[in-house]
Amino acid sequence: MTEAVTGGGVAVKLNEEYCSRCSICRSLCPFEAIKKDAETGKIIIDIEKCQVCGICYSACPARAIDTIYYDHDSLINYLKKAKAEYDSQALVIMCKGSAPDFAEVGKIFGVSNFIPLSVPCVGRISDEMFLEAIEMGIGEIYVLACDEDYCRFERGSPLAGRRIMALNRLLEQLGYGKETITLRRNSLKVKLDKDLCISCGNCVYYCPYHAPKLDSVEGISIDLDACKGCGLCVVMCPAFALELENWEKERISALIPRLLSEMKPPRILVFRCQWAAFPPLNGELSPNIGFIDVPCAARVDPIHILDALQKGADGILVVACSEEDCKQEKAGGKALRLVVKLKERLSQIGFGDRLHFCSVSPRYPGQVEEEIGQFSQRIEAVASKRERK
Repeated sequence: MTEAVTGGGVAVKLNEEYCSRCSICRSLCPFEAIKKDAETGKIIIDIEKCQVCGICYSACPARAIDTIYYDHDSLINYLKKAKAEYDSQALVIMCKGSAPDFAEVGKIFGVSNFIPLSVPCVGRISDEMFLEAIEMGIGEIYVLACDEDYCRFERGSPLAGRRIMALNRLLEQLGYGKETITLRRNSLKVKLDKDLCISCGNCVYYCPYHAPKLDSVEGISIDLDACKGCGLCVVMCPAFALELENWEKERISALIPRLLSEMKPPRILVFRCQWAAFPPLNGELSPNIGFIDVPCAARVDPIHILDALQKGADGILVVACSEEDCKQEKAGGKALRLVVKLKERLSQIGFGDRLHFCSVSPRYPGQVEEEIGQFSQRIEAVASKRERK
């Protein structure tokens, strides 16, 4: 087993003993992170370029690539447990970037009771996993993918479409019917309330995709084809005229007290970019940590941070991708500046230590846990100092 970087563990590894050097992984990698050595012919993974989409893992015919996130065995083990838990023979696999809440996903496919499986990209689901799911008695499989030009991993959604088409043809020949696996596409977009809009132009200025347009007569309009759902415009709108589907202000506001009520002190609320860290399938059992996943750190609203502190959070941690890794055209970098400004204001009333921003990458497992651990120690020290007073 070789690692693409010396030192600590990485999320994607290549087993040279199994590798046939077929270069399928290299041809599919959206980020040119896989190369073939010109002299030896060996396949090499450049972990610094890797975005951990999982496409290479799902496509390798020799199973020579390993990943610690949502690998075949963990997916199958999850399905075995979830099949009994949900008492359902319907499975819905959804990309984190395309899925509204579970109830809305059900409406898209017309199913009310199903096993939910949320992954960073449906392109990481292998043929073998689909077939094994059918073999274990799952009779209906639904896949919710991003629109092809909306995929954060560029080739994941198109690859999933081709894979499902080929599998359906195979399954039909085996007598399973014509559409055993149903594919739908969905993209979460920003919504504009023109009655609230004051045409200030903030959204036009900040949007990394140039989706909002300002007209002297019509005011603001949104090009939904250009919108990629980062949520930055929502945070920057002073008139509350914009909302992002699935991450509406009221939805997040309602989630904050519910999470805090289930946590033990010191309560640390983590706003986490869903591309910066991939949570385990079996959930996160930490009695004093609560997570709110957002489409980009740019969607973290200072209003929600202040609301959480007011409702009893002892600490707020904002977890983002680095600007180089950002799946939203570096929109996450704007979040850092917002957090820094808010932290300066909180410091004036003695609350500055209770807010922290960090950048992590899923390519290095344990980074986010380390950041949470260090921040937790800091919050515990602050709480202890406050009690002594």
